[in-house]
Amino acid sequence: MYTKLMDVKLKTNENMEVGVVLAPDDEYAGKIKTFLDHKPGNFKWHIERCFEEKLDELETRYYIGQINNEIACNIMIVEHGHIGLLGHVFTKPDQRRKGACAGVINAQMEDFQRRNGEALYLGTGYDGPAYHIYKSVGFESVYPRSGFMKYWANNDFEAKYFAKGNTHVKEVQWNDWGKMTALTAIVYGDFLRSIAFNIYGPASFEGGFLNFKRDLEEGKQYRDAKLLASGNGALVAFATIIPDSRWRGEVYILDVFAHLDFWDDAAKLLNELKFPQGKIQCYADSTSTDKAECLEKAGFHREGVLKKQIRRAEETFDVLVLAKY
Repeated sequence: MYTKLMDVKLKTNENMEVGVVLAPDDEYAGKIKTFLDHKPGNFKWHIERCFEEKLDELETRYYIGQINNEIACNIMIVEHGHIGLLGHVFTKPDQRRKGACAGVINAQMEDFQRRNGEALYLGTGYDGPAYHIYKSVGFESVYPRSGFMKYWANNDFEAKYFAKGNTHVKEVQWNDWGKMTALTAIVYGDFLRSIAFNIYGPASFEGGFLNFKRDLEEGKQYRDAKLLASGNGALVAFATIIPDSRWRGEVYILDVFAHLDFWDDAAKLLNELKFPQGKIQCYADSTSTDKAECLEKAGFHREGVLKKQIRRAEETFDVLVLAKY
């Protein structure tokens, strides 16, 4: 479904119509897929899929600027529960330096705010031209000197979103895309978050989620994966199991990460995971006492310590190895 949002006068005095396409949409599918044909791998997989079918409760919107009925600029938002990711920002080379991107992103942000949007996340190069465009509409670095950026409608978003409450275990769905990044973006808590996802410290899970989701659908690597959701829909923990390729697939790596206020509830994830036969290892920051305690209650024991294993800024710290047979 296409909805016109506004007309924008460009620096060249050309008129650009800005509107939004909510996928799936047969009328605009071809135009948008052609416009974004340069997108690689699983990003293109999502673009194709979202125009073929509704991806559970995930909302995919393409904000497009058109000049003479031809797309000049695009911005995509994937969203659920007022939490989303902003990506696929692209202006045709011959339409750049006209103010097209600024026109589209202003319309997109106004629409997000009108729909009571709470948080958006994106990735770009720090301090580059795009960084300053995003900054002009309310985005800021998740941590200092970072191109990983966030927009919060209210400064207390994270405190309210991750408020302590009832939790339940769930399977991975498309609509978890943006909400997983809201979790991996928190700047406090464990540094070692996921070996499988290669997440150390606050990080975006935009591209990583697509790799994860496709692998789960095709059954290639993950032996099991579960998410922990709170009553208000926030994802507060995740757990995955993959074979450790260093040991011929006979040893498995368990990754489990939780918001620091939900480690007590993370035991629910471990109780519902289907552990394969064989040895399961899990790694934890040496300072992550809550994680270690959660694992020990689930039957893991401390197997060793990897001294000075991880560097964070100027600090080097140890990693605990816990195992279950």
